[in-house]
This record gives sequence, C-alpha cells and structure tokens, in this order.
Amino acid sequence: MRNPIAYFIPFILIIILLASCYSNRQVTTPAFSVGDTTGKRSVPPVDPLTRKLIDSILQAGLDTEALYTMFAGIKPMSSLVSFTYPLADTANAKQQSGNILDKDHQPYLDSLYAIQQALNTLDLPDLKFVLTPYRRTYNGNRHIQINVIRISLLDSLLRAEQNFFGHFGLVPAADPGVVLNTIEYEETYKRWRGYGYLFGYPPYAVDFFVEAGYETDISGQFVARDFFAIPVHVRQDGHFVYATPKGYLPRRDPDSVLYFRALSALNEYRALRSHYLNADSSLQAYRLLSDFLSDHR
Repeated sequence: MRNPIAYFIPFILIIILLASCYSNRQVTTPAFSVGDTTGKRSVPPVDPLTRKLIDSILQAGLDTEALYTMFAGIKPMSSLVSFTYPLADTANAKQQSGNILDKDHQPYLDSLYAIQQALNTLDLPDLKFVLTPYRRTYNGNRHIQINVIRISLLDSLLRAEQNFFGHFGLVPAADPGVVLNTIEYEETYKRWRGYGYLFGYPPYAVDFFVEAGYETDISGQFVARDFFAIPVHVRQDGHFVYATPKGYLPRRDPDSVLYFRALSALNEYRALRSHYLNADSSLQAYRLLSDFLSDHR
C-alpha cells in the first residue's frame, strides 16, 4: 500500500498551527455548511486554518488517485495523505500498563485531535473520511493515514465479494471505519486481499498479488511482475497502479475499461480545476468537490 508521507510535508505547518488552536478547546462550529441561495454548499468565514487544512488534504487526494473515489465512482477507497508520529510503545515493560505515553507526547495527540476534528466537519454526499492508525509500528513511530471511502461503492463491494468480507461479519451498510480497521488488523494475506478489493484493483490483480506474496514467503524467491498504471493529475504513473503477472497483456475488460473511465474523469477534473484556484495557486478543493457532487446527484 502506498505511503505518501512526502506529499504530506507541505501541510505539516498547517497541522502544527491547528494543534495549538485545538489543544484547549473543542470545535462545535462546522467548517463547512450549506449557506447560499444557489443550492451549492458554501464555506462560512470562520476557522480559516481548518478550511486551509481541509483544502490541503482534499487537494492532495484530488490531484492523485483519490480523484477516482471522491470525484468519480471508480474506486471504493483511496488514500489521501499519511504521516508519522512517535507514539508507538517500544518498551515491553509497558505492555501491561495503561500509562504508555507521557506529557512529552501531548503535542502529537493535540495535532491528531486537530486533524480528526477537521475531518469531522466534512459533509460530502456518499463520502466518509477515516483516520486510520496502521497496526505495524517502526522504531517507535506509528504511521497514520487518512482514507476516503465512497459508501455506495463499498456496499456494492461487500455484496460482490461477500464470500471474503462476509467471514468477518461485514455486510452492506457496515460502517466504513469498521470495515477498514477490520482489514487493517487482519493477518497478512487477508489484509492484502481486503486492501486490494477496497482500493479498486481488478480481482485477477488482487489474486495475483496475494498468491505471489505467499509464494515469495514460501520459496524466498521474488515473483516477477509487471505493472498497470493509470494516470493522475500530478503524474502518469506511481499512484493508481497494480501488479500483473509478468508478460501479461492488458485486456479490454477490466484493464482498458478501467483506464478510459479514469481518463475521462481526469480530463473532466482538469477542465474544472483552473476555475477553483486561489491567488497562490492552491486549490479551493472543498468548494470544487462540493459543487461537483451537488451537480451530479
């Protein structure tokens, strides 16, 4: 699974500022709400730091593969941004204790609180934003990712792949956060398969990835593969991409169908994008997405 930490670096200063604002208060005023006479959702002139954070997170997603979840109903789930905090327990002596963190960790918790509160203000039809801590930790660091899930596509996926998701007790209308965190905390091969389905990869590609991973673990030999890449706004490859067997020739269905559906959505997004730029070239991402979703109900 891609871990776009580098993409999140430009937003770190925003988060630090937000943390100082949120550490001693709880937000009760929505950052975004319905407010004009056109029927479009508008942004009230409050909490400018929250609005800037939200726009930054959504822009990171719209400019990469989350476009195909938020803007177009192609992928049930996409990652927007991820980041790392030194919150993991590295002392075995603390495993039985409820006091794993100390006061030095409070700034990191304040930052996470600010992000979670900002996400909680979002009200976009059919979309759910989930802050997901990864199960695995590294050298005392915990990686945390913001994912977006299109609820209707998730329900369709849970129905189509019920022989897999059903054995966890996951059925259509399940809470997206429960689905995601159930998969995140599963054992390796089920975790890979669950994420493959959620990220919208064709079933044959999910099968290949899981089976190749298992073969590598058993034999110790890496299984050769090719990759099928679908372009996003910021680059042609490296974002929405999945592994295929070595020498595999893409087929009309599902590969070409998926590619051209995504390309059509990307071209539509690029045509709209220039109309939602700020003076500093940052994107009014919430307004763009909200207007688009309102027009396509």
